[in-house]
Amino acid sequence: MNYIDFFSGCGGLSLGLGLAGWKGIFAIEKDPMAFMTFRRNLVDQDALRRHFTDWPDWLSIEPHAIEDVLENEDTRKHFTELAGKVTLVAGGPPCQGFSVAGARNGKDPRNLLVFKQIEAIRLLKPNFALVENVGGFERKFVTRPTSDGSISVAEEAIRELIDSGYNVGKVIINAAEFGVPQLRQRVILFAIAKEYAGELDVKKLLEDTLAKVAVQQRKELNLPTDRYVNIEEALGDLAGTENVADNEFPDYQTCKYLPAQSVYQKMMRDKTKDWEVPTSHRFNKHSAKVVALYDLAHKTQQPGRLSKEFLYENGCHSNKRYVLNVDTPCSTVTTAPEELIHYKHPRVVTLREMARIQSFPDDYTFYGRYTLNGPSRGVDVPRNAQIGNAIPPLAGRAIGKAIQMIASAIDCCDSALEQYRVEKQPKYEQLNLFE
Repeated sequence: MNYIDFFSGCGGLSLGLGLAGWKGIFAIEKDPMAFMTFRRNLVDQDALRRHFTDWPDWLSIEPHAIEDVLENEDTRKHFTELAGKVTLVAGGPPCQGFSVAGARNGKDPRNLLVFKQIEAIRLLKPNFALVENVGGFERKFVTRPTSDGSISVAEEAIRELIDSGYNVGKVIINAAEFGVPQLRQRVILFAIAKEYAGELDVKKLLEDTLAKVAVQQRKELNLPTDRYVNIEEALGDLAGTENVADNEFPDYQTCKYLPAQSVYQKMMRDKTKDWEVPTSHRFNKHSAKVVALYDLAHKTQQPGRLSKEFLYENGCHSNKRYVLNVDTPCSTVTTAPEELIHYKHPRVVTLREMARIQSFPDDYTFYGRYTLNGPSRGVDVPRNAQIGNAIPPLAGRAIGKAIQMIASAIDCCDSALEQYRVEKQPKYEQLNLFE
């Protein structure tokens, strides 16, 4: 089971697929900082999570834009030579133009990068293809950068995949179902080549398979099956009070690990048992006014989103601050750590705590600038953006396991697959994929 990861970012999906036993061929990522994180953790010979062991000689191990790769005649030739030899082509195209948490700009040129991924799929002809994005991916824009503007980018992508010879289904996943301590919903377009599997109801097949995998994965990892992993279980050992200078940023404070208590904490620290101090766990230098605000929130407000009135009355001009609830998963993590107030201490979460909420293990080291504001925000991809934009690795693991199960059923002509057979997938106008 091998794969290619487009728009790989820092490697959340690839890490998850590796945990599921997949082998990476190569990955495409444009940003130098995100690619450095990807390469150092998954590609380099000394990488702890290495499973890209046969990176092709014709593609340099460095950042690449998908447009440049596809416009290169030599690369396109190699893509066609790989046709039929790739199990999965996956990717999460940039979501900034779709996200309802941002400007939601229909004219953002990044919105159209999904069609570059589909162009690569046509050349590589994998058995399976996967496109992941935020919920806004399937919503129509008032202003669209296409000819008619009457359909969403996701619907247009589905049409192109169907026309390329694939059965396609749209599925909504919640990362918490797979052991991630976060209520993170994402849209997945999943495609299976008709030449490989015939006509299938892909939506129903993936939904049913992921439901089985959700239970199976939590059992395999000894995580709760009757509830979601909560914030205390995820972050408790990172909430120490013995502060020390941060190894990487000596002008900042961090803390030593507390003993790991929960199954989740032990899993996150499996390869870091001898480490005294976490990486990317430096504390913000809050002013006395901000510390007082967060302390007051702990004492007087319920966990969850703080009201505008409370924030404005106490001198905070942002209306988006959440106090983490120890008893529940986190809401969707964004690229902004300043939005999340720690459940125990009067500070915002650290990047390592964000990574834990995303299910990145502590041995996964992030590279590049720590955070970024100003003119380069939204252009460069520092650590906070790498973490916030990633597919949670445990969700990636579940997706990888589900595709393995589906491939096995197809290859073995499993009779259980018959319930998903259809005579012919309807034309896309009749698919009702967006109800």
